[in-house]
Amino acid sequence: MDNKASNATRQVIAEQAETAIAAQKWSRLRTIGNRFERARCYRDCWFALARASEATTDHQLPIWPGPDESCEGVLVLPTTRDLGDELRILRFIGDLKAHVAQVVVLTDPRLHPLIERSFPGVVCCRPDGRQNQVGLSHMAAQERLAYWFGADEQQLQHGFRTLKAPSTAEKEPKGIGISWFSKSRNKKERMPAIEDWASVLRTIRQPIQSLQYLEKPARIKALRELSGQRIRSSQSIDQMVDLDGFARQVAGVRGVLTISNTTGHLAGALGIPCAVILDNGSITNWPDLGETTPLYPSTRLIRRGSDDWATTLQRGWRTLQALIPPR
Repeated sequence: MDNKASNATRQVIAEQAETAIAAQKWSRLRTIGNRFERARCYRDCWFALARASEATTDHQLPIWPGPDESCEGVLVLPTTRDLGDELRILRFIGDLKAHVAQVVVLTDPRLHPLIERSFPGVVCCRPDGRQNQVGLSHMAAQERLAYWFGADEQQLQHGFRTLKAPSTAEKEPKGIGISWFSKSRNKKERMPAIEDWASVLRTIRQPIQSLQYLEKPARIKALRELSGQRIRSSQSIDQMVDLDGFARQVAGVRGVLTISNTTGHLAGALGIPCAVILDNGSITNWPDLGETTPLYPSTRLIRRGSDDWATTLQRGWRTLQALIPPR
């Protein structure tokens, strides 16, 4: 089955994008770019999002024309979307660095260690700080890099490169990581209850690590009592501040079972096997159809469909088990 949107659907979205560009409605164009992404029209998606970002920046450099043109250095603009969206496309910084000698990335400081470790020679700066632009001849939105290096599903899958987490104390990953909450307002009513999570955790016969940011002690206590499992807490670090420490935690497990949140995106970007639980009608940037995403080859999308949450989580756990390589 072809999970890509029909030509008619793509044409409708494309006409909306042209109208938004003509009217310089950049916020509207970002929304349309997200629609392209859900429809698996990646080239159109990256073009729309890059155009919106580059049109609203204060930087005055020419836009990078692509890998076939020589240039001295590129200033990569901060993303206009959230952290999960940025994690999806950070990989393309490595492709840019392979073509350009000097790369400076404007991004959330929490991402600086992860980017600089993953892509040696790349320099990160705060988006609100002053940058020395000596040697930088062009600028590019992060989505502009995706436009050149990830224009379709084949290119996305073939060119996948993982981000590099800091080393862990463990010799090898162990156990399963779980995450059951998102601070996104449009997801709070579309998440499995703690009782549903407990039903699947009872069936897991290996160590369980909470990977839940903003973890509440009362909630994990309830999970432990209802499931009868000794779930390790994630509170040794503050994931909202120490993203590098969070990456270390995620890289320390063999697989991740999660709802759609930052944990799922970080697992995908690190190449950790991951099953993402999705409710019907949730407004996310995951593809509308299919169980795979070319942005994260080791991730599977588990849609609720007509099942209850407990059954959906069990499907997610079975799928995750099949993804985890044998020891």
